[in-house]
Amino acid sequence: MPSAAVSSPNLVLASSSPRRIELVKNLGLKFEILPSDLDEIVNPALTPGEVVADLAQSKAARVQELIQERGGATAQGHHVILAADTIVVFEGDILGKPTDRDHAIAMLTRLVGNIHEVYTGVHVISVNQKEVIAHHEIEVAKVEFRQLSASEIANYVDSKEPMDKAGSYALQGIGAFMINKIEGSPSNIIGLPLVRTINLLRQCGVQIMGE
Repeated sequence: MPSAAVSSPNLVLASSSPRRIELVKNLGLKFEILPSDLDEIVNPALTPGEVVADLAQSKAARVQELIQERGGATAQGHHVILAADTIVVFEGDILGKPTDRDHAIAMLTRLVGNIHEVYTGVHVISVNQKEVIAHHEIEVAKVEFRQLSASEIANYVDSKEPMDKAGSYALQGIGAFMINKIEGSPSNIIGLPLVRTINLLRQCGVQIMGE
């Protein structure tokens, strides 16, 4: 007799980011959205890669706690938690989300005509009755901005798109007009490197695109 098909575990996305939600949806996956309630505090002693790895791991661990506290079918069955953190780095400085209009303008003014890096840490935790297994990866991409006038920067900031984005721009939105060249994964710059994410999820038994 043929063996019974193994069901895919429940997937929990530890993020409320619209960009990450859309990227996971594009993989054809069903998942629950359960963001962590952690404050994203950056340890200045860490390298950029260590920062995103640490924050992604902390988010995943916190959501694991929330699931167990809540109980129910997901907590009792096999589930996989997917967490990520993305930062923009220029000249060794981590550029987070802008605090106001002037901050966004200042941040973008630093980036124009230069190359910066985008780091994303991805952390997955596979939890079932037998064991808990964690996997993580770090992806880095380079982005080159073209030269921009002060009015272009101000008009872009006034679109409000940059205000909730690390580095004050969105590759998938209006901000694409500023970008001259990319080295690396475009989805990494948006917030979730899909090739690495797919590999990590498959290691945890998540079935993606029929595999």
